[in-house]
Amino acid sequence: MLSGMDLIKAYRANPDHYLPMIDHTEEVPGRNEDGEYNIGWNAGLLDATRPYFVECWAVDQITMLTIYVSAEGIEEKTAAELDQWLQDVGYFSYLDKKYWPAEVKTFENQDGNEFFAISITVGIEDEPALITGAQILSWSKLNEYNRKTTG
Repeated sequence: MLSGMDLIKAYRANPDHYLPMIDHTEEVPGRNEDGEYNIGWNAGLLDATRPYFVECWAVDQITMLTIYVSAEGIEEKTAAELDQWLQDVGYFSYLDKKYWPAEVKTFENQDGNEFFAISITVGIEDEPALITGAQILSWSKLNEYNRKTTG
């Protein structure tokens, strides 16, 4: 299945083939005004037409993943159901039965498409990671590609 830059390129070339996707551009690694560190990203498919975009970030010694996915067709899923769904499709798995449950927010993009922002705790301070499976890429490849394609 497509992931990373391959998915970004395929999505941009054929957006009608997929459900809507959050496609962040020109993210700058570093600390923002809220004290959050922007660490990395990835993109992939949760099924044949449902892409996701994920950001890894940290604040106050807590590392998080936020997975952005279209709510189309899954609008009624609860936070617990979305958390379990991401595990069922193989995106990630918890390493321990005791974990912080996913937090979910809904929002609309500028085109009026509804999305879920599903935030999962990856790690706390210097303790071992809480999850496995989710790969994260450097922003530099995405930013370089964006600069080349937008002139």
